[in-house]
Amino acid sequence: MEMDNNQENIDSSRKKPFLKKYWWIGLILMIVTIFAGFVITKMVAKKQNPTSMSDAVFSPTSIPTIPATSASAITSPPSSMEGINTHTELYSNIGADQNLITLGPKVDNYSRKTPYLGKRGFEFELDSKAPLLAPMDMTLTGFQNNSTESGIGADGQKYTPMNDLMLSFESDSPDWPGVVIVLYHLYTSPLIIGHYQNPDCGDVEIGTKNVQAEGHLYFPYNDNVTASTGNAEACQALIGRKVKRGELIGYAGNVGEHSFASFCFKVPDKSISSVIKEGKGNRNLHWVQPASFFYWKSYNPGATFPGGVLAYPFEIDGYQLPAEQRDANFKYTSIK
Repeated sequence: MEMDNNQENIDSSRKKPFLKKYWWIGLILMIVTIFAGFVITKMVAKKQNPTSMSDAVFSPTSIPTIPATSASAITSPPSSMEGINTHTELYSNIGADQNLITLGPKVDNYSRKTPYLGKRGFEFELDSKAPLLAPMDMTLTGFQNNSTESGIGADGQKYTPMNDLMLSFESDSPDWPGVVIVLYHLYTSPLIIGHYQNPDCGDVEIGTKNVQAEGHLYFPYNDNVTASTGNAEACQALIGRKVKRGELIGYAGNVGEHSFASFCFKVPDKSISSVIKEGKGNRNLHWVQPASFFYWKSYNPGATFPGGVLAYPFEIDGYQLPAEQRDANFKYTSIK
């Protein structure tokens, strides 16, 4: 009888389910699965957070809320932030009107004051007549001379002087195809040969309509092309002239005692801008917050600029233009 019981136990052990008998195989499979998942997760994370420039160039942007459908070649942050966004002490404390921003972050983290309605960009706080540099390769598309000896500001106050030469450019940079750059509150520019050189191209009498303008111009709620108004020929604008990143494009102006230069950017996207009405301009161009949207780096001839990084538009960190270009009377001689 005892023998029969032993035989019964042996038979019973032989009949155990496969998984109970070989539980260790399941444990090994589980460990392998967990390890494979960890490796795959790390590979995906590396793609999303590049550690080399070759990764960075082809990865999508990490700037928050930029649509994946953007028509611009918006790149990821550089692999190293050394030397990037190092001169925020010169940023204005008033950014663009958030109601105008239809692409990218609406908030300017440096603002401490509420911008006036329709404000398109932000200012760099610079000395009066400080030279201004091109933040990227670009082409002059238009100008408007709104400068007056005394003028009324957006706050309704009267200011003397009211420097307000406005320039419009289009990007030639492969990083930012189709981007529009608008500068205003300039004292003058070497690209407008006759400005403050020809007596017919200087301050405009306040209250008159004799504003000089020519070319493609961009305003808060529209853009348009004008052949020539207000004796614009006297200003001899070098429409179509190309400038390289770091080259001289103008001089900072004054509104009363306040000296600065205003920079504004429109970025193309497949989406439609809600602030530009049909028939009033290119509805695929969007105003952005310059201080939040872009990465900035100091310019010098030997500087290496990662994709998507713009040059600060002023002399900094030891770099200076040739002496003759630091004089606000300097003018380029011809288009090229």
